[in-house]
Amino acid sequence: MLPVLILSLLPAVAVFTGLILFNSILVTYILFYGIVCVIVPLLDRVVFHRQTMSEFFRFIGFVNIRKSLLPGLITGGVFLAAICLFFVIFSRQLIDTSTMTSALDRWNLDSGNLFVFLFMMIIGNSILEEIYWRGYIFSRLKILTSPRNTVILTALFYTSYHLITTVTLFSATKGLLLSTAIFLVGIFWAYLRIRYESIIPAVISHLLADLGLMLIYLKYLAV
Repeated sequence: MLPVLILSLLPAVAVFTGLILFNSILVTYILFYGIVCVIVPLLDRVVFHRQTMSEFFRFIGFVNIRKSLLPGLITGGVFLAAICLFFVIFSRQLIDTSTMTSALDRWNLDSGNLFVFLFMMIIGNSILEEIYWRGYIFSRLKILTSPRNTVILTALFYTSYHLITTVTLFSATKGLLLSTAIFLVGIFWAYLRIRYESIIPAVISHLLADLGLMLIYLKYLAV
């Protein structure tokens, strides 16, 4: 169990290092998406456990594609609409453009790399985060503990590094509230993983949720 718990802490370490220590989205991309979400699972399953790539993709849950598409689209559509509605209604209470813009500037996000940022946050983030959490970590944990513990632990560690970003972009109180919502969404996506025995619904649902967040970003923060 200890090695999996350590692996579950790596994303928070990567995000903290990239955004807080280096103040760089590029460094964060490399550490989090490149090393943690891609290299670590491949090293473990393909190199050390000698799985083929097809076995690796089955291990992390890229199966049952047909029956998984509709649940992902429905739940993702609900998340997209709910996120947009929530932020439009509570934009004055939640969004401090000067504070958020200052943080994004420190991280070297500007109009010059906007397309890359949007692509990574909508497509890359949804796929790679789900590969790591509801795929790799989930599959390792379910061998070691109960389904209930697997769901809670994946959601808890998934939330840990989002707390770093939400507190930085909003405030301590707002960050805690938003991270609580992220924790509940993580539980729901883990439920989808169990219910459909596939990572596909969570990937699609996550992608549409991230699309909602980026639409809010474009409306209030993009320059």
